[in-house]
Amino acid sequence: MADAEKKGLTVKIDADLHAEVRQYLEAHEMTMAEFVSMALQDELHPKINMKEGTTMEKTRTLAFQIPEELYLRIKDYLQRNNMTQRQFVIGLIEDELQREQEELETESEAISDEDEDIEEQPAEEEETDISGGFEDESAAYDEKANKEESEDEDQGFEMTM
Repeated sequence: MADAEKKGLTVKIDADLHAEVRQYLEAHEMTMAEFVSMALQDELHPKINMKEGTTMEKTRTLAFQIPEELYLRIKDYLQRNNMTQRQFVIGLIEDELQREQEELETESEAISDEDEDIEEQPAEEEETDISGGFEDESAAYDEKANKEESEDEDQGFEMTM
């Protein structure tokens, strides 16, 4: 944002809180403007409302390595949005699982709709001959096979399946 678009904000806070903020700014190499902007954005537009702490549910560890450049980008993002790595990764995972669940439900509904459409179609009354004349060929084949079997028996050779 250009300076022309920025507005000032002046507040009085407790001296102990001010000292704590100063320590945080030094440790995180931030300006007061960046810190206040981050805090206000987080308060006005929270990304994930997830409290870290002790829970009664079982937990598992998920560990993976990423390129240094991506790690630094994530760290910057987390700092700007006042989030922990844990909140960030769990939020991404939950968002993706929710998106997939909705996609599966949509597909399932589409399949159900197709099945209903098929059931609603009237059954055809007329029988259709699908033999395509194979019965005639089959009978001719059976006669030929029987004739060959009897010839083989005369010669003392029989083959069965």
